[in-house]
Amino acid sequence: MQAYNKSELENYFLAEEAKKLYQKKFLSKEQLQIIFAQLVQLKSNANIFFRIGFFFLGSFLISTIISAFGLILFPLISEDFEFIFFFYAIVAYIGLEVLVRMKFFRHGLDDAFVLTSQISFSIGIGILTEAILPVLITMLVLGVFFAIRFINTISALMAFIGLVGIFFNLIVEHDVMPKFYLSFVGLILTILVYFFVVQLSKNQNYYPYFKTFDTIRIASLLLGYLSMNYLVVRELSQSLMNLEITNKSDVPLAFVFYGLTFLIPLLYFFLGIKWKDKLVLYTGLATLVFGFYSIRHYYYFFPIEYVMVISGILLFGLAYLFIQQLKNKTEGITFQPDRDSDDSLLFNAQAILSLANATTPAPTQTNPMEFGGGGFSGGGVGEKF
Repeated sequence: MQAYNKSELENYFLAEEAKKLYQKKFLSKEQLQIIFAQLVQLKSNANIFFRIGFFFLGSFLISTIISAFGLILFPLISEDFEFIFFFYAIVAYIGLEVLVRMKFFRHGLDDAFVLTSQISFSIGIGILTEAILPVLITMLVLGVFFAIRFINTISALMAFIGLVGIFFNLIVEHDVMPKFYLSFVGLILTILVYFFVVQLSKNQNYYPYFKTFDTIRIASLLLGYLSMNYLVVRELSQSLMNLEITNKSDVPLAFVFYGLTFLIPLLYFFLGIKWKDKLVLYTGLATLVFGFYSIRHYYYFFPIEYVMVISGILLFGLAYLFIQQLKNKTEGITFQPDRDSDDSLLFNAQAILSLANATTPAPTQTNPMEFGGGGFSGGGVGEKF
């Protein structure tokens, strides 16, 4: 079902691994150049800024094409505007297939055509059905299709948003269950999606999708935390359940959400260390910061300067604890410097210090023209005239 040639994909990911080995000092620059010369490369952009730039260029290109067709189609269609969006989606998809034949992969141009095709088709479904649920189902189906066929991470995220939106819509709009259970449904959905993606990532045949799996893992971890975060639960309760929260009242099971606002980030911390997974560890750090903000948003226990000092002390304590746990490890998450870190400044400083502390003998100057003994240099001062 993949749109790309299997051998070309293998060459691309082999080149990516070679770059990582070069950054970690396992390969020399000459060896990296030899590897690149032997591999047929797809047209891609590893630099995120170049990729964003080409995305805007691709968006301008597809908008130009759509505008040209719009000048012809708008006079012909008076009411059924949804078919125009379906037509735009088809045009964008055809353009995407052409870019694939031209070996564009994670380049930026192809991303613009992927998004245009998905969004146009979803808009057409929304106009045709005048309902949100069909649009969310379309986002899920098209997102999975584009993510599998074109190995596109943005499409996978749209599929994840569509899946979450379906459950949210069924509970809020169609009253499948009481709205109070919305948070717990989000947590259960997080667990199911996360471990499903983890199981998929264990299969090495799915190596082209590993970055996509990592993105979905992060999104699911964030969903699980936000589902239990006190600020999110309180705001949704006020807007969806019309609860009036005062100083003497709170959301149902408030103590659970208070606790999970900080327990889930700590759980992410320890699971990230146990599983040697940096993504889980960094997600725990981000959610912990948001947890402090969530409580601070409603309760002002201390002035801001006290909060900053206390937070600094807590972070210092956590950092010291983790350093003590990780300083003797040599693999996974460690306190050792990464091999791919830029140590050139450190090496230069070490070289300068070595030169400064080195004891070298003072140079002795010798004159090639020796005096005395007669001859030319002696100027006749010898036993011979």
